[in-house]
Amino acid sequence: MNIISLALTKRSSSSAEGDPAYNLFRRHEEPQLYCAVPEHYPVPSFIIGEAWDFGGRLDNAMAAPLGFDAGAARHGVALTGYYLFLADRRGHAHAAHDRLETGRA
Repeated sequence: MNIISLALTKRSSSSAEGDPAYNLFRRHEEPQLYCAVPEHYPVPSFIIGEAWDFGGRLDNAMAAPLGFDAGAARHGVALTGYYLFLADRRGHAHAAHDRLETGRA
């Protein structure tokens, strides 16, 4: 079995159980860069040290920072054990406002 088949098998079994809770880590020098690691997975070695801070726990994709994609997270975790993403710097309130403005147009 190759790594892609193994990853797809792992993804299929985990998606049936629902999305996992993630530990979020945020990079000091690039605060919009996050690393999401399922809480039952080991923290990647590049996270250990002073370049990253613990950014909280994510157990509901609806409460995720803008830029988090649950489907992409499942794929990334299946292949690497973590998911890197860029969060929208403007935050939830601005994005919600933009969606409302777009809906009016």
